[in-house]
Amino acid sequence: MPYPHPKIVLVGELCNVAAYAFQPAIIVTPLGSISVVISAIMSDMFLKERLSFSGKIGCAQCVLGATLLVVNSPPGSVTSDLFGFWIKVWDWGFMSYLIANVSALAYLILHAAKKWGESTPIVYIAICSLLGSFVVVVLQVIGSAIVYSVEHPDQSQFKDWTLYLLIVFVCCCGVTQINYLNKALNIFSTAIVTPIYFVCFTTATLICSAILFRDFAFPSAIQLVSAVVGFLVIVGGVSLLFADSQKQMLSSKSSDVGSSSDLENGEESGAENPLILDSQDSGYFDKEMLEGGGVVVQLTNLTHTNSPSEATSKDLI
Repeated sequence: MPYPHPKIVLVGELCNVAAYAFQPAIIVTPLGSISVVISAIMSDMFLKERLSFSGKIGCAQCVLGATLLVVNSPPGSVTSDLFGFWIKVWDWGFMSYLIANVSALAYLILHAAKKWGESTPIVYIAICSLLGSFVVVVLQVIGSAIVYSVEHPDQSQFKDWTLYLLIVFVCCCGVTQINYLNKALNIFSTAIVTPIYFVCFTTATLICSAILFRDFAFPSAIQLVSAVVGFLVIVGGVSLLFADSQKQMLSSKSSDVGSSSDLENGEESGAENPLILDSQDSGYFDKEMLEGGGVVVQLTNLTHTNSPSEATSKDLI
């Protein structure tokens, strides 16, 4: 299976970070489902992995849900400098959420992962989602600080040491997040892990961003309901896509196993078939007939006698 070039992956991740610098997480994070749709379409075009009807419905659901979410999303309030970010961090509302989140992570990593990590995927996925919510929020701040430094060179944020502290924090959380995600993928099916991870990660990110940046200030209740419906439609589309891919993987594996078993059965039957006899051992084959292109079919009729020497054979030319 071909893998994407590392430079292409790096460019994609940098574009993702840039998106967080200009738009709030309530828009950028759910739009990650579009990458799943693009992957499915490109696999159908270039890798000949045909999409079934349910897979096409899943793609359409992701596009429809993303459209609903973007159209009805409220304007974000991402801070432009690090000073404003730290003011919001020390707010009592976010500090309460931070303490609860860190406590939940400590319990999941130190206790739940050892006890239930290999029996249910939700433990590892919960760790990845909670860490990922912090990563997204900090990436928003880092991206905004870089943009602010470019627009205001006299107030460059690169002079603030807390910017480098946030970069180290993102790297540590990212490595831990990838570690537990790989553990979940090594134990459970991709068709199970990916939809659950998408839902949990998106939900945790939206909650964290809403508490810190007040991203959920919807102008009306209709827009709020429309955004929630769009998110649920995206969740259904992603689930359909990965269920379809799992079915294709199982069907291809079953066909491979069936063909290999048929081949093995054919070899065993050829080796054990009493109709195929060695000419050197039995003396039934006529060498001149074989050299002249004749076909000899030997049918051996073994009579139920006490001596094997009483077996008779008939040669049909």
